[in-house]
Amino acid sequence: MMSKQNKKVFGTDGVRGKVGEYPMTIDFAMRLASSIAKVMSPNGGKVAIGKDTRISGYMFESALESAFVAHGLEVILLGPLPSPAIAYYTIKQNCDFGIVISASHNSYEYNGIKIINHLGEKIDREIESIIESKLSDTPITNTAETLGKAKISNTSRNLYKSLLMSIFEGNDQHLPLKGFKIVVDASNGAAYKIAPQILLDLGADVIPIACSPNGKNINLDCGSTHPETLRKTVVATESNLGIALDGDADRILIVDEEGRILDGDQILYILAKANISNKSFNHKVVGTITTNSGLEMKLRDMNIDLYRSDVGDKNVYSMMKKIGAIIGGESSGHIINSQYSPTGDALLIALIIIKESLNKELRISELVDDLELLPVVNENIETEDLLNANESFLNDLTDEINSGNPEGRVIIRSSGTEPLIRISVENKNEEVAGTLIEGIIKAIKDNG
Repeated sequence: MMSKQNKKVFGTDGVRGKVGEYPMTIDFAMRLASSIAKVMSPNGGKVAIGKDTRISGYMFESALESAFVAHGLEVILLGPLPSPAIAYYTIKQNCDFGIVISASHNSYEYNGIKIINHLGEKIDREIESIIESKLSDTPITNTAETLGKAKISNTSRNLYKSLLMSIFEGNDQHLPLKGFKIVVDASNGAAYKIAPQILLDLGADVIPIACSPNGKNINLDCGSTHPETLRKTVVATESNLGIALDGDADRILIVDEEGRILDGDQILYILAKANISNKSFNHKVVGTITTNSGLEMKLRDMNIDLYRSDVGDKNVYSMMKKIGAIIGGESSGHIINSQYSPTGDALLIALIIIKESLNKELRISELVDDLELLPVVNENIETEDLLNANESFLNDLTDEINSGNPEGRVIIRSSGTEPLIRISVENKNEEVAGTLIEGIIKAIKDNG
């Protein structure tokens, strides 16, 4: 066990794994919580804990609560709530840090623990390393007179709703979305209640799907990774758009009125155009190594520079801070508008896009009809250990192929959340893309 405790446990998005297997066990969660408390709030303080709807969330919530109380912290339980709402609560209620219990887009057999600092930001790699270094320490249990306490919050949902409502501040309509028909797929996850509720409050005609969690159906054939039902429902009901969230509602996918999917790159384009006249917008947008080259070329035509970070919304936000950008995100739908929030926020981004549609009097499809993305072919290869993939080999292979691929771009990387090597090939010629994929798979398998 000691060797495991000294092993790297943080991936690209906190600690994540299959429930009942290291590191997602109760004994490890309590040890992790004690280490987190030592680093994030060594002299006592306040922590907010929120979760998504998976059945194991109750178990990990109790384990973390116990360890934090034992350490002398005041614990505020937020219940099922989107991770951006947990981040917002952490900021507004002056918590020392926050915890999100979620495995995002993964199925219910998985869970994860994400740590948010007092600014609502995901903690950086340096802090993660310090926490990891303390995992072999004995967990602290204070004496009775210095124990912490726990309480349930009854304000967190309304606090988050006030942030979302602020998108339409200055709008002279009492119900700005009146006459707008929206299908919302909450992935049976953390936003199952607040997503349809906020849209109704703004006056929309709402058709909810996958808003009935039972602890095991989170992300099950629904949400941002499975938008088929959403697409069909939007078309069948003649809705203005569809919104698909993931399990913790920090990732969004939009379906236009014709049932076509808008991914994160198209959403970044809409946000960039919407901010052209914003004085805080410095004509810089942050994407990742997987951001489509078609977006980069289109932004360049608009005198907007695209900067690429490593995959992971935490890396996107880090680069945004570094270059002063207010817009950034991933193709997968983690989109950040730092004027409102330091983290990806699916509902907030959806409302900004709807506002843009209303302001410009354009249908959702028309907001992106002048953006041409390069076709992409994706393939995954299973690997035994997602934390120890041969990154230097993958990088060298990527550089070698791209040097001979002037008509497109290849991205080869290990997943930070699943035991997979992900391959993406951008090329206008599908036959060329297929040949490149075959060669990459062979090279990786030959390398072992």
